Amino acid sequence: MEEIKEHIYKWYEFGCKDASYLKTKADYSTLNFSEKFLYNFHLATCKYCRRFVKQVNKIDALLKLGTDQVGLRMSDKKKLAINQVITENLDKK
Repeated sequence: MEEIKEHIYKWYEFGCKDASYLKTKADYSTLNFSEKFLYNFHLATCKYCRRFVKQVNKIDALLKLGTDQVGLRMSDKKKLAINQVITENLDKK
């Protein structure tokens, strides 16, 4: 997270690696105002990251569709535990 805080003041150094990190964080958590601004500004200027976001969203949708069709379900307890681990690891960064 320190890396992102540094980029708040150095927006011109915000790169694709940072944008992919914020995409993942946005999927599992919420972004603050400056993170949203940096992420959206980068997406507006980087065709590669826009393509990456599109691909990730499509993969997520296909996985969801596939699990729905097969009837696979994860318990709410397990979902909560996974979400908690992801959130803790995002906060450590």
